[in-house]
Amino acid sequence: MTERDLTYELLYTNYVDMENGDDVESIDYRSLIHIMTEMMTRIEQLEKWKENAQKSARIVKQTLDAKND
Repeated sequence: MTERDLTYELLYTNYVDMENGDDVESIDYRSLIHIMTEMMTRIEQLEKWKENAQKSARIVKQTLDAKND
């Protein structure tokens, strides 16, 4: 599993306004969209793998059932 530093990847910044106390936090939304797109792609890939594994399991079950008959 990959270690990720999302604070770094999102280009997180924190500006502390010492005068007025209006602290500002921000992230780069393009980076957020990139991370979300990457996650969605990985989820879709996992769903395909799951589907293929289920198909394989059905084939194995059918083969075993046929041998037992």
